[in-house]
Amino acid sequence: MKWFFGLILAGFLFTSCDNELVVTENWKDIPVVWGFVSKSDTAHYIRVEKAFLDPNTSPNIIARIPDSLYYDNATVSLKRIASGQVFPLTRVDGNLEGYPRESGEFAEAPNYLYKIKANLIAVVAGDEYEFILQRNDHTAPVTAKTIILPAAVLRNPSAGSLLSFKQNIDFLYKWNPMEDAGIFDIQMRFNYSEKSPATGNIYEPKSVKWDVVQGLEAYEYKMDGAQFYNSVAANIAEDPAATRIFGSIDILVWCGGKELLNYITILGANTGITSTQDIPLYTNLSEGRGIFTSRNVSDNLGFGLTNQSLDSLKNGSITGDLNFQ
Repeated sequence: MKWFFGLILAGFLFTSCDNELVVTENWKDIPVVWGFVSKSDTAHYIRVEKAFLDPNTSPNIIARIPDSLYYDNATVSLKRIASGQVFPLTRVDGNLEGYPRESGEFAEAPNYLYKIKANLIAVVAGDEYEFILQRNDHTAPVTAKTIILPAAVLRNPSAGSLLSFKQNIDFLYKWNPMEDAGIFDIQMRFNYSEKSPATGNIYEPKSVKWDVVQGLEAYEYKMDGAQFYNSVAANIAEDPAATRIFGSIDILVWCGGKELLNYITILGANTGITSTQDIPLYTNLSEGRGIFTSRNVSDNLGFGLTNQSLDSLKNGSITGDLNFQ
């Protein structure tokens, strides 16, 4: 299962969660919501918290008090707009779900999240869903909408083809246009086998994964073929005692909703050396801070290498010392 919550900063779509949020408003209950719903997930988790400024207490102290972070009696649900069906989420402790909160400014325990298993909601690509937070304190519900994204369809390289990476020659990634997606990442996973005295001289399967590009708004990306070998060398350590055999390459295309693109665009609209440092805020919530959006991933598995690229992997100046056979 792959899932995450939290605003992704500086255009990095799918690599980390962020625990930082600055909210300064006297005594007003400010909902804070991080929600990314994906058809590729086996469960959906949404973080719902609250924030406010106490004029008599440091924010750093408040952030360490769980009662100051979470609503006592809130209910969270997702609504399928087309049918009107409402799906309630259950509050769980992320620490007990196997997803502990990173240490930082906020209290690590409990780590409350709202969860629904994918088989209970079966989100439909292309359908619009609404997030609904009821604080049960006679205030208006907090809402936000997003459209569930399908997985991107990789057009180039085509399925089953052999990949050719050559220095000073562009390698093209290309996928289908997606009306409701706003931003894309590409990752590559390199699969191989390795034996050494540490493995009892028995070949063991291994893989390494790296980001090819992040925060892309186009439907294609070109890279110099040498970048492939540089990435392999950067992710696999030289070991004179190890013998390696190439296995296959997987290409992952991530897509994120337009809400995420809007967030990243506005965040970067007034930063830099000439900015006023008055960074605008973006949220698609009816009230509060945060974001509710969709994402998905296309796993394109099992690509091989051309004979020339295999030879470059084994004997080239960049990866020749990695002992690929």
